[in-house]
Amino acid sequence: MRKLSVLVCLVSMLALAACGGGGSTTETPAPTGGADKGAPPALTGTVSGKITFEGTAPKPEKIQMSADPYCAMANKEPYTENVKVSDGGLENVIVYVSSKVDGNFPTPTEPVVIDQHDCHYVPHAFTVMVNQPVKIKNSDMTTHNIHAYDGETTLFNLSEAVQGMEETKKFDKEAAPVAVRCDVHKWMNANIGVFSHPMHTVSKAGGAFEFKAPAGTYEVTAWHEKYGAQKMMVTVPDNGKAELNFTFKG
Repeated sequence: MRKLSVLVCLVSMLALAACGGGGSTTETPAPTGGADKGAPPALTGTVSGKITFEGTAPKPEKIQMSADPYCAMANKEPYTENVKVSDGGLENVIVYVSSKVDGNFPTPTEPVVIDQHDCHYVPHAFTVMVNQPVKIKNSDMTTHNIHAYDGETTLFNLSEAVQGMEETKKFDKEAAPVAVRCDVHKWMNANIGVFSHPMHTVSKAGGAFEFKAPAGTYEVTAWHEKYGAQKMMVTVPDNGKAELNFTFKG
């Protein structure tokens, strides 16, 4: 009888353990919420300013286009665009955050268009993000060659022989700037800034520029094809504006 009682007790204890009664258990922690660490910071601030040109602006040089009768006909007053000054400001300056930027920013799917029009590139300078489409158009009734360089390295080299031709290209890494040249018409050139973040722009009329940025302190570079690069620091307040001005001397 005693042996039977002991056996019953052992069976009862095993049953309780199986049901979790009277013992401790280890629970798997529930997943915690929170923002994706790879999510980009919000572009809540604005950086704006002016690229001032100090001194006497050089006169644009007239381009000799007689080698291509169509170009000579289509562009009656062809001048170089490497220095363009308006209202005391320098245009076509690529302005961008050059310090390290955290976060994976989405790549725009809308293409930026560069047009070969009247035997020059329109626009002369622009910026894009890595892997953003760049649509290259030929609006002229003549053959153009589009040769893109990162330093001395050719990124692509293509021909658009017929008016209306289009080709889309992407840049798979940062480069500031990518130089675009036409091997057929040596006077044609443009510059493209390629960045992994959206904090960049090009100075417009009067040298004005503006771009959005997250709150923080950044190094900003202003690059011009003739006058080189300048760097300055700026602190951008959350939901606020920061002013940053550069001066290039002629």
